[in-house]
Amino acid sequence: MNFILYLFLILIFLYFINRIFLKYNFLVSETGDRHQRFASKNKIPLSGGIFLFLSFLYMIDDNILSFILFCFIVLLLGLFSDLKYIKSAFIRFLFQILIVLSFVVFNKLLILNTNIYLLDKFLNNEFLNYFFVCFCILIIINGSNFLDGLNTLNIGYYLLISLVIYYLESHQMLTINGININYVLSVIIILYLINFLNKIYLGDSGSYLFGFAFAVFLINVYSWNQNISPFFIILLFWYPSYEILFSIIRKNVMNKSPMTPDTNHLHHQIFYMIKKRFKFSMYYSNVLTANLINLYNLVVFIISLNYISNSQIQFLLILLNIITYTFIYFKLFVIRYKKI
Repeated sequence: MNFILYLFLILIFLYFINRIFLKYNFLVSETGDRHQRFASKNKIPLSGGIFLFLSFLYMIDDNILSFILFCFIVLLLGLFSDLKYIKSAFIRFLFQILIVLSFVVFNKLLILNTNIYLLDKFLNNEFLNYFFVCFCILIIINGSNFLDGLNTLNIGYYLLISLVIYYLESHQMLTINGININYVLSVIIILYLINFLNKIYLGDSGSYLFGFAFAVFLINVYSWNQNISPFFIILLFWYPSYEILFSIIRKNVMNKSPMTPDTNHLHHQIFYMIKKRFKFSMYYSNVLTANLINLYNLVVFIISLNYISNSQIQFLLILLNIITYTFIYFKLFVIRYKKI
């Protein structure tokens, strides 16, 4: 079946299933939850993960069968979270560890080298390598979830990564096995547009699935293309990775549990600044914030494309991003709370 027709059928299915969700108040955003109403005060279906998973099924074959199976398990975990069946963040994290570690060991997913001498010595041990890969994937899954605080921010970021991979493959600068990047790009563009129009949210199911799928995909991309720098892959994931690491440190300093959700992430600080200064509506403040952040990342990615094999340049770009993030965060944090 042509993939355009397949996606069209999924959209029709999603349209009717979302109407049912809204009618019975099932799997929809909570209007009273301040973490889910930065774009709209209306109830929105949290079915982005369902759309994403159904889209993956088009690519199913024997080579990625286990990947699709584990994507389904990740989707279920996210749905249980969205439906409040698993309210404890700690319990969800334990399930994430179990799922990711099982996938990594079952598929023998390893990171071959990092160009960091001591870490590479550590990774020579297959057992330790499994745990390191598991750690990396968990960082991306949860960092992806943190980015889902604003509409289009998370999807837009993965759209940028997809565009980068599409550009490199189309210019024969890297090889991709078994994945149609044109199809992946089409899926994310459609999801971005629906999300932009406030017709669908990712929810935990969508953000977990995005993080898991792209983490596994790019680890494989690196294993297929040893000519590129591992720091280039790290750069592509710098934002969700640093978002979660910075948030953990920030919350510990503030004597809060790292697993307690809040509205003090960088995107929230920018959102509040734009809304206060320009008097924009919640929706337009949301759109502007998400796209400004992703515009910054687009510029960084474009620069990085000229140096995909140069670890020194990639490392400097990562360092620049960390410094820029930290400086802007504290600047806006002080402005937001200076009268308190």
